[in-house]
Amino acid sequence: MKIDEKKLKDANLDKEKLKKIKNKVKKDYEGKTEDELMEELKKVSKKLDNKDKVLKKLKPFLNKKQQQKLDKVMKELNK
Repeated sequence: MKIDEKKLKDANLDKEKLKKIKNKVKKDYEGKTEDELMEELKKVSKKLDNKDKVLKKLKPFLNKKQQQKLDKVMKELNK
């Protein structure tokens, strides 16, 4: 995934930090099933106080289909 420099600047995110996060996520979660990922997300989301703020910054980097998937996942996590 290519990083859009303008969106990165607008979201006030550091490009190198974002690359590190991307690599860690790929290493830790690549090859897991959707159910396994959902369980992990449920665990992680309980620890995040600022998840809405994080999602607000993340969402502009996603295409329409990814945004819809994220919305679906968030609904599931908020049950």
